[in-house]
Amino acid sequence: MSRETTIFVSIACLADPDVIDTVANLFATARHPERVHVGICLQIGPGDPAFNPLNDFSNVRLDVINYEASLGPIFARARCERLLGDEDFYLQIDCHSRFFPDWDEILLHEYGKAIAINSRAVISHYPINIRNMENPDYLGSIGHVNRYRQVDTDALKSHGSLIRMPAAPLPSIGISAAMLFMEGRAKKKIAYDPYLHFGLHAAEQVLYGLRLWTHGYEIFCPTRHSLATEYEGARDRIPELVKQVCAAKRGDWPRKTWSKVKYLLQLDSIGQVDGVYYDDVADENFPYGMGSARSLLDYYRLTGLHEQLKALFPNYAYRDS
Repeated sequence: MSRETTIFVSIACLADPDVIDTVANLFATARHPERVHVGICLQIGPGDPAFNPLNDFSNVRLDVINYEASLGPIFARARCERLLGDEDFYLQIDCHSRFFPDWDEILLHEYGKAIAINSRAVISHYPINIRNMENPDYLGSIGHVNRYRQVDTDALKSHGSLIRMPAAPLPSIGISAAMLFMEGRAKKKIAYDPYLHFGLHAAEQVLYGLRLWTHGYEIFCPTRHSLATEYEGARDRIPELVKQVCAAKRGDWPRKTWSKVKYLLQLDSIGQVDGVYYDDVADENFPYGMGSARSLLDYYRLTGLHEQLKALFPNYAYRDS
């Protein structure tokens, strides 16, 4: 890591106290913790003292909001982006993560290898499970985003599989929201859409991955582990009242948001977008759309989705292609 290189770590947290240990571990394992800055959208009850230890970290920026105002993970990740300053790199993680020693150096080294392949590079993959961080049976493999596990009128869900650790950065077909590493200036240019309320997998990962791809960015699986996440148990730490309030507030938002996502992915016409979002996407200056470097059609053909989408979506923009 050069003297000037800095990393901003984005963490969206819905009342999970493990965020404190995540931040502590992040700084403790970094080669250069003084060059790492953390931004957290902390969605908690008013004045909840359980999260006060976060105030003890000098390089942490907090955006604290009442959990009753939460509108889902993308809303929170967009708020985290507002905390991004002039850091060179942006790293997005879960609020229940742990890190390998010198993770900051590892990521920068991996990025250097990736940009030797494509100057517009992003690093993303499914992190190893925290419980397997010291298990040699798992350390030689990595979660590669390389397929789709659901393709129907209700959702598109990308997925992955464990592969042998590649010798060189390996192109992927999408991102993992639990580990996304890219240049800070690129993240500002291709920012999250804050109006995807209670969006599910297609809105959070598929849509953003395709926005990166159509802007000409190649998403790479790295050749080393840098961090881990927890795949089970995180929800058990969230207070029951928080879960109940958020579930009640979620209501019909996933369906409304999916209508917007379908239009942005060219799976449906603008006339089918729910009224709550229609003016947003009809605006000719809408800033959260696809890029022009590569087309969605090329992506759908590359991933083998094109024929399936033609059969599923009557208003699919590329039905005649």
